[in-house]
Amino acid sequence: MNKNMDPDRFFQWLLEEEEDKRGPKETVLVKKVCMLGEPAVGKTSLIRRFVYDVFEDKYIETIGAKVTKKTLRIRYVPTGQVFQLRMMIWDIAGHGALDFVKPSYYRDAEGAMIICDMTRRLTLNKVPAWIDSLWTVTQRIPLIIIGNKNDLTNQHEFGTKELGEVTASYKCPFIVSSAKSGEQVEGAFKSLGMSLIQTFIQTRK
Repeated sequence: MNKNMDPDRFFQWLLEEEEDKRGPKETVLVKKVCMLGEPAVGKTSLIRRFVYDVFEDKYIETIGAKVTKKTLRIRYVPTGQVFQLRMMIWDIAGHGALDFVKPSYYRDAEGAMIICDMTRRLTLNKVPAWIDSLWTVTQRIPLIIIGNKNDLTNQHEFGTKELGEVTASYKCPFIVSSAKSGEQVEGAFKSLGMSLIQTFIQTRK
């Protein structure tokens, strides 16, 4: 379910959720995740592939922010504990004209994906600015950098070497993916999900 939503309605929406169907030893976590990056890098397409397993070539620019829900069931191997991780995925417009409202969209985020388009080097160059603007509001929350459109190999303007150089500066992982083929899309969200669970466990010690 997608909605255009301002941040003040976020918690109201959570209250409308129906009761979870979970096992007696499962823990439910609700985490806000931001999808950030320049226009047309594939943020919306990645979400649609992950949540609905569909892909459309037609590009429709996101206006403001759209929120989509997806629940993952993840076992935390060190303890054997099972989590139902409900990700509230905020698809935030990449257009620079909306920079003045973006901090309000970042509020209360506990994880993020920074998306770049492997066929456009400029989108990789902009990744540090996206991370800095996010962490200014949220502090150092878990994030993962996604090099999207890996299927368009003959059009690539950068590769894993360049992605690695950026991620090393921020000590965060990266994954190359394709919303079109589905390559590593679910894996990217699961990787971020595990980081969210690890952070949750560490803060409870």
